[in-house]
This record gives sequence, structure tokens and C-alpha cells, in this order.
Amino acid sequence: MADVYDRWHKSHPKPDETQCSEHKSRTRRMVPTSDHGIGKRWQVRYRDLDNHQRKENFHTRAEADKRAAEVDVEIRSGSYVVPAETKQTLGAYAQKWLDANSVGPTTALRYEATVRNHIVAHLGRRELRSLNKPSVIQGWIRTLQDGGFEVSTIEGIFDILSSILGMAVEDGLLPKNPCKSKSVKLPTATKKKIVPWSLERVRAVVVGLPERFQAGGKLAFGCGLRQGEVFGFAVEDIDFRGGWIHVNRQVRLVGTKPVFALPKGNRIRSVPLSAQLATALKAHMRRFPPTAVTLPWAKPNGEPKTFRLLFVDEKGRAYNRSVFNMGAWKRALVAAGVIPPRERGARYLQAAPEDGMHALRHAYASVLLDAGESIKALSEYLGHSDPGFTLRTYTHLLPSSESRTRKAMDDAFTGAEPQETGEPQGTSPPPAKPMCPQCALAA
Repeated sequence: MADVYDRWHKSHPKPDETQCSEHKSRTRRMVPTSDHGIGKRWQVRYRDLDNHQRKENFHTRAEADKRAAEVDVEIRSGSYVVPAETKQTLGAYAQKWLDANSVGPTTALRYEATVRNHIVAHLGRRELRSLNKPSVIQGWIRTLQDGGFEVSTIEGIFDILSSILGMAVEDGLLPKNPCKSKSVKLPTATKKKIVPWSLERVRAVVVGLPERFQAGGKLAFGCGLRQGEVFGFAVEDIDFRGGWIHVNRQVRLVGTKPVFALPKGNRIRSVPLSAQLATALKAHMRRFPPTAVTLPWAKPNGEPKTFRLLFVDEKGRAYNRSVFNMGAWKRALVAAGVIPPRERGARYLQAAPEDGMHALRHAYASVLLDAGESIKALSEYLGHSDPGFTLRTYTHLLPSSESRTRKAMDDAFTGAEPQETGEPQGTSPPPAKPMCPQCALAA
């Protein structure tokens, strides 16, 4: 319970002490303390949720009484926050959030850059307590919009700020997270549907790749691997006899340093290997024998690991995605007519954000879905964490049954009887036998 004290006068004066000449009271003797006339007169004292003694000073008794009543309610409801600690800036507290995070090194670097460039740059000097207003958060979102950021980028930045302020709530520094207020609205945008490449474009781009990486393009398309997983693919990951490849690692950049790491989401998986893709990989290994490459594991100072990689650059090193994407991949897009040749005087080839190497992975998904493969199996082969995500991403690529629906209803309206075929009746034909992407590529 919070109590109010008079700092300027003693609570239990001695009988022989001289009374205050400035203040009088009908109910008690007013004996000045050594703090008489110094600072705010009225003090609220209480113990917080951690049983720590707290003190807050006020000019008037009315202000102190009001605060004492508020503190009692906050402590009983569990919503109390320490006033002094809420005065720390968001910039200082965001650094504590970064230091406490246990994410991987690549994600940690991304978080640090996001906090520094988009959160601290705009809100870093504000005290935590000043952020307890949805209007402040909404204004910050508008600032990001005015900066020309994509909706998905703003959503990612917003999620990090919400996580920071969520930790502040759990630390007892804010009564609630303003990012979760119903009045805070993120911008919306129509989600773009994935338009998979045609098989003709897939073939043309693969042919346009350097000879030493053409099988890498076939592997990305034929098994739906991510770029880093192709870069980290080793000879020990192939089961030619059983007809499988095993996705055990990737090559990724931590800052500018390449490292071996588990696949995205730590989802090691196995993917069926078609006979034609197996033939292509064998031919590649005869032409370009696997090369032992040593990189640290997970982080630049991690334990060194060595694997015999199928795909390395001209100097026998693991591919650097930045160098590869700006060079070999862009040139393959030019050769296939996806982007125009570089204009005279231009430093770089045209940007192609929708036509990165991930397009081969989307093409893999479209071929399997068109052949009747299940969402659950496709999700496992792609290494997605949830078949629901796979369905949301590729649902528009599922074979349509609309023609069968129209025919069934027409028959119902006209009273036509289904033909006797000796087969079970229904509107759905038996699923087609899937054609593997590599067979489609070779067709």
C-alpha cells in the first residue's frame, strides 16, 4: 500500500523541538526537517512488485494522494512499471534487446542493421514511457511509408519494434505494447502471385549458365533446392542407388564471410532424385570432380568443416551468392532473353528481383503440382515448416477442376444420366502419374 509523507516536517517530533514558523496544523505539531523548503514537499512511498522500496515526490498533497491511489491500483492489477526505468531511451533498451537475442549470426546482423537504421534512427532518443501511445507508433509507420519502403519491409521492421516493446512490457517498463493497439494499422498491399517460369525459360537459363554450374541449375530445378543449398551440396549427399538426394547444409554469408550452416529453418530433408538428373550429376562429376572446401560452421569463428562440394567457382572456392547473382546468373538471364544486355556506359545489368535463382524452385513446385503431387509431399521436399504455408504460396497453381464442375451441374440441370463405364462414378479423374522436373527439362 502506498503512503503519503510530508518531507518538510517530522512525522514524530520530540516535545522540546521548535515548531515550524511557516506551516501550521490543527491535528499535529509541525516541526521542520533538514529538508524544509528544499524540493517537492510531498512524498509517496511504497513497495513495488519486486518488494523494492520506491519513492516519488510531488508539489501538492492532492498530487501525492492521486499518485498513491494509482500505485495501489497498478500494484494490485500487476500493471505497475518503475517510473525511473521508463525514462531510459528506446535506443538504450533496443541494444539490451539485441544483446539478449539468441538468433543465428546472420539474423543477428540483420536485426542490428534494422534497429540501427529504421528504429533507433527515428525513435532512438525517445524515452520508453513516451512510446506508450499508439499515435507515436502510427506516425513512425507513416515515416517509413514516406521513405518508399515496400509493405513487406515495413512489416518486418514493425515486427522487430513490437518484439522490443513486448520485452519492455515483460520487464515491467511499459503497461502494454502500443504496437498491439487496435488503432495501429500497417499498410496493406495486394500479395503478388508467383508466376512460375515456363519450361522453355528454365531450359534457356540453365543453358546460359557457366558449364561448371549448369548441373547446379538442373539440381535447383530438378529437386527444388534453394541457392545456398546448391552451393553447399556435396558428393556424400547423393544416394544414386536409392534415388535420393539429402539436403544437409547450405553455404550462406554472415556479413561478408561464407560459412556452412544447416538449411533454412534447420530442416534437413531428402528429395527424390530422378534418373535423368542422376545422369546429369554423374556427367558433371566426371567433368568437374568434387572439390574439398573448408569453411567455419554457422559463424565466422565456428568449427571448421570440410565437404566435397559439387559446385565451386573457377578458383575452387564455395560460390559467393553476391558475386554469382551479379555475374553468372545475370548473364544467364541475358542469354535467355529474360533481361536485356547491359547498355553502353551502364555499370550493372538490369535488376531482376522476380527472376532470381529462386525462380527454379518455383518452377519445380509448379511442375509437381501440375502432375498431381500432394501439397504435403511438396512441402516436405521444399523444406517448408508447414504444408499450410506451401498451400498459401502455391494454391493458385493447383490444377483447376472448374471444367468438371460445370459439366456436372449441366448434367444435373438437363437430367442426363452418367454413362455406364464400369468405373466408379465421380467428378474427379484418377491422379496423373507425376513427371519429375528433370524429365520435363529433358523433354
